Amino acid sequence: MATTRRTRVQGTHFRHQGKFRPVLKYRKGGKTIPMPFGEKVKPEARVTISEGVTVIIDNKMITFSKGEYKLSREYPVALIKFKQENNEILIQGQSTSAKVRAIVGSFNAHLKNIQRGLEEPFIYKLKITSVHFPMTAKIENNIFELKNFLGGKKLRTAKIPEGVDIKLNGDVIELSSRDIELVGMASTRLELLTRVTKRDRRVFQDGIFITEKAGKVL
Repeated sequence: MATTRRTRVQGTHFRHQGKFRPVLKYRKGGKTIPMPFGEKVKPEARVTISEGVTVIIDNKMITFSKGEYKLSREYPVALIKFKQENNEILIQGQSTSAKVRAIVGSFNAHLKNIQRGLEEPFIYKLKITSVHFPMTAKIENNIFELKNFLGGKKLRTAKIPEGVDIKLNGDVIELSSRDIELVGMASTRLELLTRVTKRDRRVFQDGIFITEKAGKVL
């Protein structure tokens, strides 16, 4: 019956350094044979190009355009490469490391979000919650201003990135952009305006909170 065990690498070099390499072995025909390891394969991913979308891959930048809208992403050339094949984009990792595998997966999601943004803008919604003190908010020159947070006199401001449209309807803030990274950045800036420390959040529930992300209610 075959058995497995872990053994140390022979030789004094590893022992002097205190390093041991585990080797998986099994017995076959009265002999102990090292178990073969699977071949490491470089990660790949394919993204289908939507109808009417034009793709340009230039140096460190990949650009998607449809009609009057255009979105771009910069990517690390040393780690991944893009190749257009018919109506697909092939994302090729340059090594078998876990870092490169994660980057391939991330850009797979990025390219899908870019094409989705060319079809329709991403909409994020936030709500201004006042439990103890009523807050006043206004938008002026792409700068969001908040007053009277927890009764404080400090004026809290956040700059809205270009390419993001903001609307204030009572206590509801609506952000929209075709770039999901920009609208996500803007919503995070607004939420961090009312970040509270050293207070019980079950009691001090005042603040600005994200309630909806790209159609998903939180």
